[in-house]
Amino acid sequence: MHTQEEAEEFLKKLYACRPKPFFDKIDEIQRGMNFVLIYLKETNHEVLAGELAKELHVSTARIAALLKTMEKNALIERHHSDTDARHTIVKITQTGMEQAEEIRAYIITKTELLLEKIDKQELEEFIRISSKIRDVLEE
Repeated sequence: MHTQEEAEEFLKKLYACRPKPFFDKIDEIQRGMNFVLIYLKETNHEVLAGELAKELHVSTARIAALLKTMEKNALIERHHSDTDARHTIVKITQTGMEQAEEIRAYIITKTELLLEKIDKQELEEFIRISSKIRDVLEE
């Protein structure tokens, strides 16, 4: 049995070694505006606002507010479906495409640096151990 002090010390070390800016950027991509941009860029069909709400696990009111901001920033365009006016179709603009590509390029560049500087076997071991940690914490 480990003590509370040992657990606290381990948490401090674990938090200190986390590459915060990199994971913050990845976390940011998984939610909100950046998620929508990446999703729209990579999707090959008409995307409804409701679909985005489901993917982000947020209400349609919340997604509507987010899309309104994105439209103001010229990242997306919205229009009503020709077949059902209750549905809003969301399309990425050229500006949105450029921003999505910048996000993707940042992640790829940082990952290439990681692969260049750290041995592949060590990275695979890190992923193996990280997966075990995730599995234990999700029990």
